[in-house]
Amino acid sequence: MKLSLWTRYDTLGASSRLRFLQFIPHLEKAGFEVTTSPFFDNNYLQKLYSGKRRSPSALLEFYRRRRQNMRRTPAGIPALIEYELLPHLPFLWEKKFLKNHPYILNFDDAVDIHYEKLPFLKHKYPQLIANAAGIIVANDSLLTRFSKYNSNIIKIPTIPPEIITPGKEKPARLTLVWTGTPVTGKFLYERSRALQLAAQKTDFDLIIAGSAAMPGIPGVNCRSLDWSEAAEAGALAAAHAGIMPLPDTPFARGKSAYKLICYLRAGIPGIASPVGENCRVITHGENGFLAGSDEEWVTAIAALADRETLRNLSAGAAATGAAFAVAPAAEKLTAFIRQTFPEK
Repeated sequence: MKLSLWTRYDTLGASSRLRFLQFIPHLEKAGFEVTTSPFFDNNYLQKLYSGKRRSPSALLEFYRRRRQNMRRTPAGIPALIEYELLPHLPFLWEKKFLKNHPYILNFDDAVDIHYEKLPFLKHKYPQLIANAAGIIVANDSLLTRFSKYNSNIIKIPTIPPEIITPGKEKPARLTLVWTGTPVTGKFLYERSRALQLAAQKTDFDLIIAGSAAMPGIPGVNCRSLDWSEAAEAGALAAAHAGIMPLPDTPFARGKSAYKLICYLRAGIPGIASPVGENCRVITHGENGFLAGSDEEWVTAIAALADRETLRNLSAGAAATGAAFAVAPAAEKLTAFIRQTFPEK
């Protein structure tokens, strides 16, 4: 069976890489003939993460290329789409293509929220979801919201790459890690005061695995790294625990807790804000801590300094993380695609 993948990003985009591209070998092994069409290229993301201005002419080229690929795709070929085909354009621009191609939408974030206050776009995602052959979501919040529009829906969490494994040797000094991008780094810095207060009580290092240009937090011993799969895996292997602060906003409640899943997959406990999917991934006191206030963050980090507590939490993290593996997720994805697009 032929299958076209319409991703938002190329290989540097985490959502596209982890929810689409890493499954291509598994889909091909299962008999699918896969083609891919990213909207934004890696150069766009590099500029975005470095804070450089993106060219309007480059953006127009992305639309031109996507429209060209839509026209070239023969009618009837099923499509697996990340969010939407043409960002920030009304459903009408996609309707003709989607009428001729049965499609599944794949969501890891509550991106529909961005359109809710825009009159010409607020109905786009309800229309896309209602007309889809199936929906894949990364978390329970999206599962509940989108089930109102489409009953053929399944939850597949965002799965870390196989390079992420538990580390065999840890530094003597308590080491925390945060992974992400400069765009999501704002969530880390919003918790600066909590981390500063924690550093006054507990000796620890913080690895920021997002970009070497990301600033440290005054009063906290920080080390910033340029992101790559290998650098991220190395940082996770070297850390004792990972952190995932989030604000309690509608968009954050629809996030997929991917950072926490990475930490657990690496066999390290997570400390996370009690927001959305975080509360489903972390069982407080078993594989990490849920921390809301600054005081709760300070207490959670201090608890990790106790070796027995850390050892017990790490064992719980490894047990939970074992469930988030690529192969079973690929099997679940393949089965859902086959069920949704039965061969005639």
